[in-house]
Amino acid sequence: MAELVPAPVVWPMLTAILLLALGSHPRAQRLVSLASLAGLLGVAVALAVATADGTVLVHRLGSWPAPFGIVLVVDRLAAVMLLLTAGTGLAVLLYEAATRDPRLERLPFLPLFQFLVMGIDGAFVTGDLFNLFVFFEVLLIASYGLLTLGASARQLRAGLQFVVLNLLASALFLFGVGVLYGLTGTLNLADLAVKVPAVAAGDGAGLLHVATMTLLVVFATKAALLPLAFWLPDAYPAPPVAVSAMFGGIATKVGVYALLRVWTTAFDGVRASGAEVMLALGTVSMLVGVLGAVSQTELRRLLSFHIVSQIGYLVFGIGLFTVAGVAAAIVYLVHYTIVKCALFLLAGATERVGGSPELGRLGGVAHVSPALGALFLVAGLSLAGLPPTSGFVSKALLAGAGIGAERWLGVTVVFVAGLLTLFSMMKIWTSAFWGTPAQPAAAPPRAGALLAVGLLVSFSVTLAAAADPLWRYAEATATQLLDVPSYVAAVAPALPAGGGR
Repeated sequence: MAELVPAPVVWPMLTAILLLALGSHPRAQRLVSLASLAGLLGVAVALAVATADGTVLVHRLGSWPAPFGIVLVVDRLAAVMLLLTAGTGLAVLLYEAATRDPRLERLPFLPLFQFLVMGIDGAFVTGDLFNLFVFFEVLLIASYGLLTLGASARQLRAGLQFVVLNLLASALFLFGVGVLYGLTGTLNLADLAVKVPAVAAGDGAGLLHVATMTLLVVFATKAALLPLAFWLPDAYPAPPVAVSAMFGGIATKVGVYALLRVWTTAFDGVRASGAEVMLALGTVSMLVGVLGAVSQTELRRLLSFHIVSQIGYLVFGIGLFTVAGVAAAIVYLVHYTIVKCALFLLAGATERVGGSPELGRLGGVAHVSPALGALFLVAGLSLAGLPPTSGFVSKALLAGAGIGAERWLGVTVVFVAGLLTLFSMMKIWTSAFWGTPAQPAAAPPRAGALLAVGLLVSFSVTLAAAADPLWRYAEATATQLLDVPSYVAAVAPALPAGGGR
């Protein structure tokens, strides 16, 4: 099964090349893209089944052992992220195929989409920091291309801001890994887990602190965590809906994944130095992000501010660095990825029916399409965390983990931000879906688009019904993440597991 580990990277790369060769045949490109994502979902399911018992799949490129060669690793967490990427990607492509945005048919949307999936999957399976940097760059190039498709003034302005900030983050990333390599002589995560504690106890402790905090800033920027999130509310509403949904659903989670993976594995020996910073940033992001959302009057911009707030929930759970906190963050990540992707697609359908992205110009969409109104209501209440939705389950788990760690301020903010999220969702509902239709002759959304979103919302509802097995899986995943000696033994058996700690 380890031979299948490179597939999530190689598969979309080959598909993108094939799509470029197909040129101006949008129908053929669309069919190939859908078949590729369906196949990738099958690969992700196979990897999830193979790692469900705690097995860590390791693929050594060229048969070179770690830390000397490049390793690709899939454990429970990576398998979940691959599943989310393939699942949300397939739903987005189904929606795009049903709506057939004429702007995207004339542009290289589908090849760029596949390169985006390649960059995301590569970040999830890589076992070293340098290749994490490489896949971040693949992700950045594909994201910039997708963000500026159509070249409207708003897109170019948002794209420029996006690329400048991310290039600065990339420069900081290189600085951080350079310092880390100079101190330890390695960038392999398993080898770093062994060597970092020795550096922290010696003369290099100060430089090590600089390197770890630099990487924390880089990952916080990629994840859109306050105060490094100012680029996101301008960038995500600018491109076509399918792009916004993929960005909002999964792309931002790569930064959160990097925080979780690197701090639980490579920086296990200095974890406490980042924990307090993460808890503070997560708490601020939860509150300030949702306050920004409440003040917005444009649908997708409002949802974009919510991303900042929801990333705060995730980082708060990670910053606890307890099994309960990390497991709650994993449950929240699964719920939130699906719901946020669904909400962006629903926002696109709502704008299409209502004829405007401005809440003040929308109205009565539920009368034109009751199914669209019902799906938005379920997804919105789930984002707000009302019982018995998956959002309620995940927020209750986060609050419980915070209470267990006696983080009372964070727990309070979890509840306050939840109430403000509910208020903002009701603001959308009453403005866009209630009342008299703004466009009496508006056509309802296409059945294929509703089916794509319906699948996501149905899965979100299923998560709430399957809360107990989901929690047990997340708890086992968190336990595996925090068991660093076992990770080292699986990835680099020749190294002394535990690093003498």
